[in-house]
Amino acid sequence: METKEGLNATAMRTYIFLIKTGKPVGPREVMRGAKLTSPSVAYRNLQKLIDMNLVQKDNFSNYIIKEKIAIKGYIWIGKNLIPQFIIFGLIFLAALIIEVGILVPHLLAKTSIEGSFWLLTIVTIISAGMFLTEGIKWKKNKPSI
Repeated sequence: METKEGLNATAMRTYIFLIKTGKPVGPREVMRGAKLTSPSVAYRNLQKLIDMNLVQKDNFSNYIIKEKIAIKGYIWIGKNLIPQFIIFGLIFLAALIIEVGILVPHLLAKTSIEGSFWLLTIVTIISAGMFLTEGIKWKKNKPSI
């Protein structure tokens, strides 16, 4: 998977729509699916993607993805584009669940807990919160459709 520069927002929406569709589609379907203003805008963006060697046109004038590229700050999981921050946040959330799983028996048994473990738990809570918050911001900020 390689990275391509020069994709504007509408070309990116077109590209992501084609990946999520996973089958050959025409300019009108692209216009509707990628929420573009007209078929000519869809056609122009499809031509741009063909020029970048990301999309190919078949004999029936339908377009299909030729190559999936890496998009900075995002990870492809199947046909879904997920912000990296959400992945990091989920890792910290898993660590927090493990830490709470260790803390609860100690609290129930009323045994002492080292101060460094409390610090670790607080840092994990803050890290998970920060990464998940940023991930949600990135998810809202596109480039998905």
